[in-house]
Amino acid sequence: MLKTRLDLDRIDAARRVIDPMYLNTPMYRCDALGRRLGCTVSIKLETVNPVRSFKARGTELVASLLSEQGRTAVVCASAGNLGQALAWSGRRRGLDVTVVASVRAPVAKLDRIRALGAELELVDGDFEMARERAVRIAHERGIRLLGDSLDM
Repeated sequence: MLKTRLDLDRIDAARRVIDPMYLNTPMYRCDALGRRLGCTVSIKLETVNPVRSFKARGTELVASLLSEQGRTAVVCASAGNLGQALAWSGRRRGLDVTVVASVRAPVAKLDRIRALGAELELVDGDFEMARERAVRIAHERGIRLLGDSLDM
């Protein structure tokens, strides 16, 4: 049998801590793709939530768990979407959020990260350099490093 992290009890528990505005975004059937794949395909319109990304559902869950554990801070590397989502979720739960990003990341996303109250540290390099800096910050400060796709 295929082993997976998906578990209906975990999904149900997550729904209780994720802000409903991230759960109830519109979905539309995509009949053309469904016919091609031989199944029903629905597309979830994520651009109508405050951070314009599905990543907020993951950061809502992680920030909730960190808060329950008594943690007060978290750091991530981001090109924009994860940083915005973590800033939103962290602010909602009183976490100090640090986002490390490249100076080449989209200015609008960097501005939104700042507006959501996160500390933003820019590196003069690519995403990999931002990730390496985030790892160092986590180690130096003794705080949680949130890794995109690893934790969510």
